[in-house]
Amino acid sequence: MEAAVFGFVGALIGSILGFTGSLFSTFGKSKDTQLDVRTKVVTNERAQWRKDMRELAATYVVLSNQLAVTPAPNVEDNNEIERTRILIRLRLNANPDHKLDAKLLHALPVIAMHARDKKVGELKVKLEEFEFDMQALLKREWDKSKGEAESGNIASSDKHAT
Repeated sequence: MEAAVFGFVGALIGSILGFTGSLFSTFGKSKDTQLDVRTKVVTNERAQWRKDMRELAATYVVLSNQLAVTPAPNVEDNNEIERTRILIRLRLNANPDHKLDAKLLHALPVIAMHARDKKVGELKVKLEEFEFDMQALLKREWDKSKGEAESGNIASSDKHAT
């Protein structure tokens, strides 16, 4: 009889330990899965941001050049360059601590002004600076995404954000 009780208690303890172990395993995997999903979502969003910025920057350069050389631009041309400028601006960080973003934000209206005033020489210089700064920003963001994808650690949100 004692053997039966010890056998029953041993089986009960074994079952409880097995159940507890499976719970720990399940919750641990769930946390890892959540981290993997979060990393993929953020990485994909950053990839889309970089793609959008490349396209918008290229469009802005083309529209600025067209505006500068067109003798009498129509309203649609002016609206399109303004729309593109705003779309770029809304994707940049307005925090002055973000130096590349701040340079790009400052360059956008200057480029538009040179294009509207037909100052082709000044426009070319500003567009070269704009392209260089945009390239540096995109490279920085690519490096950040690549590092996060490799490590699985998403950078903490901007501590300066309000």
